[in-house]
Amino acid sequence: FMLRFNPGPFEPFVYLLQTPVMFRVVGLGGLVLFSILAFSIAGAHGVAAVVFGLVLIGALWYETSANVCRRCRFYGKWHCLGQGMLASKLFSPIDERLGESGTMLHGAILAAYLIYGLFWLWHEPMIGFIFTLWIPIALITATTPAGFSWRALKPS
Repeated sequence: FMLRFNPGPFEPFVYLLQTPVMFRVVGLGGLVLFSILAFSIAGAHGVAAVVFGLVLIGALWYETSANVCRRCRFYGKWHCLGQGMLASKLFSPIDERLGESGTMLHGAILAAYLIYGLFWLWHEPMIGFIFTLWIPIALITATTPAGFSWRALKPS
């Protein structure tokens, strides 16, 4: 039994956002811009702020590569702007789905990084506002109508 988000009148917009192109442009491209802006604002406040952010994004990249990419149907492909390709060079694939604790860890690290970035982006209120609106849109681009392949039970 799986509950599915019902977008209601926004259904066409949601399904447009859930395309691979929108994931790459809005989701990943937005994350790159989010990171550049957050690090530039943090850098104006000291090296320690940037180093902390680099540790967070490094942890997010490692956890995603080691736990999510290895289970994804796009493993070894350029779907995530090359992360799956790089992960395939570093890690072997995993056939079992990511469990609840792994999903919670992924969500926690992602949330920590987004909070870090928003903290710095809100030093410029208009940029903070724009990226606060971007986060739910980016999360929609990262989902698919069929669900995450790295969370799905693999056929036996």
